[in-house]
Amino acid sequence: MLKLVLLGPPGAGKGTQAERLMERHGLLHISTGDLLRDAIKAQTPLGREAKAAVDAGILVPDQVVVDLVQERLSSRTTDQGFILDGFPRTIAQASALERLLGGLGAPLGHVILFDIPIDLLEQRVSKRAEQSRALGVAARSDDNPEVLRRRVEEFVRATEALSPFYQERELLRRVDASADVDGVDAQIRRFLGGRRSS
Repeated sequence: MLKLVLLGPPGAGKGTQAERLMERHGLLHISTGDLLRDAIKAQTPLGREAKAAVDAGILVPDQVVVDLVQERLSSRTTDQGFILDGFPRTIAQASALERLLGGLGAPLGHVILFDIPIDLLEQRVSKRAEQSRALGVAARSDDNPEVLRRRVEEFVRATEALSPFYQERELLRRVDASADVDGVDAQIRRFLGGRRSS
């Protein structure tokens, strides 16, 4: 089955494409943000470690995030592929993930990088915030230009290191995320060869 990492800044369309991939290939979607929030809420040992870091205003330690991903992957069925969203963010995390997946006999098949100009990202985020307001729903915390720009800058710094890491392993695939949803989907389908497994 497919084993994928999706890399891209907020608003690039990762969530939409992840939903399509999950539906088409029966993949497990693993968002590290969700894992951290769930662990903190459940007050698990890893959740308590994560909360201590968050409360101190520091990054959650790489090993805590890796351990959460390992817990989630160990719960999947043996024939189920997965999508990792929001992880890895650093070379240390990427190296730890490589060791983890090697031990599980489930190496990555592709790392898909969503390339998109920041001005288009800002337009998308503004539109998403407007749609939320129109529906009477609270906008996402990252749906404002200042937060978006900061998160994009963080993403660019991380990607500058991660891109060569995955290029060396011949795993990196770039999509033009400025295309519409179907256009991005078509690019991803070409990478995956239109098959249910890889």
